[in-house]
Amino acid sequence: MTAAPVEVGRTGLDWTSLLRRYGWTTGVWLLLIALIAFYASTIPNFGSFQIASIAKNSLPLVYLAIAQAIIVIAGGIDLAVGSMLILTNAVAAQLMDGQSLGVSLVVAVLVILMAAAINGGVGWIIYVSRVPDIVVTLATLFIIAGLALIVLPSPGGGTSDGFRAIFTGSTSGTGSNFWPALVMMFVPMLAAARWMKHSRTGLSLYATGSDSTAAYLSGVGTLKAKVVSYAVGGAFAALGGLASLAITGSGESRFATASNFTLRSVAAIVLGGVALTGGVGSVVGAAAAGIVLFVLSPVLSAMGVDPNTAQVIQGALIVLVMMVAGVVELRRERAE
Repeated sequence: MTAAPVEVGRTGLDWTSLLRRYGWTTGVWLLLIALIAFYASTIPNFGSFQIASIAKNSLPLVYLAIAQAIIVIAGGIDLAVGSMLILTNAVAAQLMDGQSLGVSLVVAVLVILMAAAINGGVGWIIYVSRVPDIVVTLATLFIIAGLALIVLPSPGGGTSDGFRAIFTGSTSGTGSNFWPALVMMFVPMLAAARWMKHSRTGLSLYATGSDSTAAYLSGVGTLKAKVVSYAVGGAFAALGGLASLAITGSGESRFATASNFTLRSVAAIVLGGVALTGGVGSVVGAAAAGIVLFVLSPVLSAMGVDPNTAQVIQGALIVLVMMVAGVVELRRERAE
């Protein structure tokens, strides 16, 4: 179910409708701006280097937040997105090591297609078997993480300097050129947002997530929606793995990394306004929330907060956001 179109009357735009459609997403981006502004005030020489650091290092989580958002909007949930990130990271690190930029780009495309195919298959299994998404993806979390360890038992591998520059703006993965990271963040995000809101397939994900039975009776291909949502989610998880490889310059297949990224992706979509019940939300809000979760750590550190306490604060923030979202949804339903 998608929001009603914005009405334009004699007085111009319907601001109530605009606020209802984009208020939460706008609020998350404003929160992000406020956090960065506060962080900048705590650093004497805040500049392009810090902006580049935030932009590039938040890329993996942003991609995973978008992946999780697409799947959840369609009525599912993927506990294996973090495992897909480390699997694609490991495969790419092995195949790109010592290769040219051209070969690295070909490998990147193949890795993305591989992830899309695997995850699309997971979506098909969920639909056909009628086993809940959370059960199937919990199993694939361990399967895919195990495959990653087989491919790359210990940290290693590598990629070309040119490939690192695509994501980080530098052949060494460090520097003050933040434009490549911003381009790699906003282009996929806006492309996914436009596809979700303005294509027949994208809209079918919202319809399926809102009420799969009603969508099916209305002629929506619910099987296609399930498979496509998981396939696209897998492709974005692969982008996260490739971004991580570009940032660090080597591959890593630790299970702890996979589980941490998965949990943070779920936290990001909740903070970004995506309803866990499906059919509501935006990848733009989820992406912003991913950056917020990344920025929170250095902000709390700059405030002198203990790292363990920072974890508690981040968890409390997610709970608070969920409570606020519940109240807003309840008021909306009563208004209707």
